[in-house]
Amino acid sequence: MTVSMDENSKIKMLSAASKDKKAATDRSLIEKYHLGPLALHTGLVLSCVTYAVGGAYLFLAIERPEEMKRRERAILEFQDLKDQFVGNISFRLDIERNLEIYTKKLMYFLEDAHNAHTFEHFIVQTGIPKDMWTFSSALVFTTTTVIPVGYGYIFPVSAYGRICLVAYALLGIPLTLVTMADTGKFAAQLVTRWFGENMAIPAAIFVCLLFAYPLVVGYILCSTSNITFLDSVYFSLTSIFTIGFGDLTPDMNVIHMVVFLAVGVILVTITLDIVAAEMIDRVHYMGRHVGKAKQLAGKMFQLAQSLNMKQGLVSGVGQLHALARFGMLVGKDDVEKEVTEDGVIAFSPDVMDGLDFVDTLSIYSRRSRHSAGNSARNLFLS
Repeated sequence: MTVSMDENSKIKMLSAASKDKKAATDRSLIEKYHLGPLALHTGLVLSCVTYAVGGAYLFLAIERPEEMKRRERAILEFQDLKDQFVGNISFRLDIERNLEIYTKKLMYFLEDAHNAHTFEHFIVQTGIPKDMWTFSSALVFTTTTVIPVGYGYIFPVSAYGRICLVAYALLGIPLTLVTMADTGKFAAQLVTRWFGENMAIPAAIFVCLLFAYPLVVGYILCSTSNITFLDSVYFSLTSIFTIGFGDLTPDMNVIHMVVFLAVGVILVTITLDIVAAEMIDRVHYMGRHVGKAKQLAGKMFQLAQSLNMKQGLVSGVGQLHALARFGMLVGKDDVEKEVTEDGVIAFSPDVMDGLDFVDTLSIYSRRSRHSAGNSARNLFLS
């Protein structure tokens, strides 16, 4: 019984050690291949895609019944307008006046997007009847809402649809912007590791790609769609820079449009990130050199001050030496004692006229050469 318990404990210890070893191996693989950040980036992208697809199904479920109701009402209104026009003609009323009234009512009728779509696809029947709200159009609507481009091809008209749109945009736009910024930053980091600290080359490459991308997409749209090359480039630029006027409607597959928008916006994000990093680095470089120049100027100013102080000290020492030499040359016999009114005896040497004072630029020294009687006073004043 004791042997079996020991064997069980050994088996448990071995299994626990194998589990710890496997966990350590998994952690080392994750750290080696950077699977953690990659999983985070992939999760953000998948969540953004799931959000767009789920939103497409949501708005399709809300707006599809509303479209059917408005279509039936539009057909009835147009039929009534046509009957009125035909009836007025049959009564031989003023045809021009009747035609003018009919045209105004028809233009007013077509101002509504649902009425115009019904008139084009279900009344005139110029082509195959086509619904406004399909899964592909709903996916384009949700994608252009959260990116955000906002072409305005379709839009919710029901109260529930508009309320859901506000909540959907408030949550989806930040999620998409964070996903785009994260993807762009991840790609920029990969480029930085590839090129090293020199960001000028990748910045130039991505700027060229940003200019070439609308041209390439414009050529593809021009070849496969119903718009010209200039309009295609215009549509591409307004789309990837999230302007999206919605004034052009090229015949484009919905998957192709979503991929085109996602790649274009990510390319703009990467380019701005790398170019901004390069510009900030240049600004910091200039700032550091300006700071060094200020430090150098401060040191030069301190050096100039020290030189001025040293020159003044040398000048003072020279004056002291001159006074010392003067004391050695002048004897007691050459000095006349002068008694003032207070009884104080002052020395007034007469040999100052033959000495050149150190401070030759002083006005008192220049005066001492012309006045022999006040030479001692000039010494102490200078």
